[in-house]
Amino acid sequence: MITERDIENLLEQQLVAQKWIVKANDPAKNVYHQKPKSKEDIQKLKGLEPDFCLYINKKSVSPEIIIETKKPGMNLAKTKEQALNYARILGAKIIILFDGILTKTYWVENQEELLDNGAEVSILKDADFYKKYILSNTNNYIPDTVIINSKEELITVFSFANQKLRKAGITKGMERFFEFSNLLFLKLISEDNDIVSDTIPQYVRWEIYKNKSGEELLRYINDTVIPTLENIFNRNGEKTLFSKLIIKDTVALKQIIDKLDVLNLSGIQTDIKGDAFEYFIQQYNSSNNDLGEYFTPRHIVNFLVKLANPKYGEKVYDPFCGTGGILISAFNHIKENLQQQGFLTEDVLKSLKENTVFGGEISSNARIAKMNMILTGDGHSNINQQDTLLNPVNEKFDIVITNIPFNLEGTAKNLYSLLSDNGNSQSIQHIINSLNKKTTARAYIIVPESILNNNELKNLRKYLIDNNLLKQIISLPSGVFLPYTEAKASVLVLQGFNNQIITKIKYTIVKNDGFTLTQRRRKITSQINDLEEYLYNDTFATKEIEVKNILNDTNYSFIWFKYFNETPKNYVLLKKILKEERIKNIDLYETATVTKHDFFGILSGEKYWGNSFVSVTSETNEDYKVVNYKSLSYNPARANTGSLSINLTEKRLAVSKMYVTFKVTDPNFLPEYVYLCLKSKEGLQNIIDRSFGSVRQTLRFEDLCTISIPNIPLTQQEKIVSQARELYQNFTALKDRLENFDINE
Repeated sequence: MITERDIENLLEQQLVAQKWIVKANDPAKNVYHQKPKSKEDIQKLKGLEPDFCLYINKKSVSPEIIIETKKPGMNLAKTKEQALNYARILGAKIIILFDGILTKTYWVENQEELLDNGAEVSILKDADFYKKYILSNTNNYIPDTVIINSKEELITVFSFANQKLRKAGITKGMERFFEFSNLLFLKLISEDNDIVSDTIPQYVRWEIYKNKSGEELLRYINDTVIPTLENIFNRNGEKTLFSKLIIKDTVALKQIIDKLDVLNLSGIQTDIKGDAFEYFIQQYNSSNNDLGEYFTPRHIVNFLVKLANPKYGEKVYDPFCGTGGILISAFNHIKENLQQQGFLTEDVLKSLKENTVFGGEISSNARIAKMNMILTGDGHSNINQQDTLLNPVNEKFDIVITNIPFNLEGTAKNLYSLLSDNGNSQSIQHIINSLNKKTTARAYIIVPESILNNNELKNLRKYLIDNNLLKQIISLPSGVFLPYTEAKASVLVLQGFNNQIITKIKYTIVKNDGFTLTQRRRKITSQINDLEEYLYNDTFATKEIEVKNILNDTNYSFIWFKYFNETPKNYVLLKKILKEERIKNIDLYETATVTKHDFFGILSGEKYWGNSFVSVTSETNEDYKVVNYKSLSYNPARANTGSLSINLTEKRLAVSKMYVTFKVTDPNFLPEYVYLCLKSKEGLQNIIDRSFGSVRQTLRFEDLCTISIPNIPLTQQEKIVSQARELYQNFTALKDRLENFDINE
């Protein structure tokens, strides 16, 4: 069993590797264990004992850095607050949290993560590294010599190039992306760096041809530079990495080269370049919809890699690798651990490059993945452009980490044992078969949440259970893949065949992934997110589903609320008080619209749509459903955005036959109160958690009924409803006054 002292010993080893001095009898000692070096600071702590105090300068009276160690799985937020408390008492600028696997570094003043030119500092560094933050008094150090200071500035360059390429007649987004990727790679590969520059002949470096222009420039790149680089990097002889430039407008080409020429890009962290690549595609995919790819958010990638914790000697596979983000993160994870432990020899690095990461990608993104791998430190030769499903792999890899292509059409039914036409099923079977028979074989797969419950995939779910493959489900929040899609996703954690028997499956719900669940996905820095808390804290809320209960379900569903319907004390399950209504509108009642833009959610269609009413409704509403007075209705495909209503118009209305209508059957519950419970923040979150779908999230009535609401006396319900009505009336009155505001009155 790992003890905290074991973690402290490991930390000391890594500090020594970074040239920190920990020996007690060394006069240059700058690391102190469980106490600061001065008596004054010891007195300030009043008996408290920081794990490690680090001193940047010999003359430092108080420590600049506090490190708190802990065993893996302990509470991250609590450890962070403890370290911050020590730092505030002693005046330290930086705190570091370390558990032997993960390293988190924070700037004390704003409690935000330490950034090196925009990238998070996630490994221990030497004293000179931290000194630059102390001197500049900031948590985000940006070298003066680097012209591009941030991801945002780099994106501005991407945008400029995109516009020039579009005007040059390259209308397809993917073609513009590849054209610019070629040019950016040519610039990066020629800069003064320690990655690949030694292998690049002078005559194909940027400095040689950047001053050329016109047809001479285009010919030199296409006929000399690209063929030479092909021969250098395509070791297996396949001409798949570079393609000749397709641009014909040599003036635009020269403008892009001039724009790139003034930049020093090698000073930027590699993962920032990767972020910018993905952001570039994201922008033009969302506006033009011609790039056709979903990209895994970088923080989700890093979470999966930390969860998998690949080690040197293990083979890591991403069968749907896209631009290579997961493989790059895994490569860096192993490399950084080797560096920290002092094991990164030339032979080890060579093996790491050639025998560690493997990928497949059907689209031309395979070329970008190879370029990114080269810029990361190589390892590109094991990435193949291929239809992965048509190329089964058996018992080859230790770890699979991937984001399967959502709802891909199956291309290889007869190659997999379940003989399913479904691409999701074939993708997961491919992954399972690729794992070797070691007891440590494991897979971490991002899947659309529809896999957990769709009837079409019941045989796949049974297959996972029968073969003891599924260990855990991690449910990600809706919005993780915005702006591409709102489709909800989960992570399946699998083990290989012939492993231990599984009787219980862990189920973890992530609600806060560290970013706003909006189109722009802004980072939340004010709190520890669930992904970090899960990695650091063994007590993070996790449910367990009995395998026998799944096998007793006719659909073999993996949806958690089918198995966890324990009603909290003083709550009632909606299933006990609701009944669905399916009344056909044969009496042709007035058509209504259900909208989240009105508090009670239901309005006369004619009033809501105005002159456009005829164009948005059917010629007859006979097939519509009736919503009785005080009955409720919702749009199944928009319930997760708040499209829910209650009919308080004192007359019957009609809504689309696709909508769900229902009533409250228990006289001990006011329909208005039930509506307010569902409309509340907690109620909407419950609805979001129960909405599933491949493209659009859909809420079924039977799943709505698994929600429970507070069971309170009618008198309390009446008071709550009365307060809501009063607020609504005041709001509408003020809204009317504002809309009819006249400065002359």
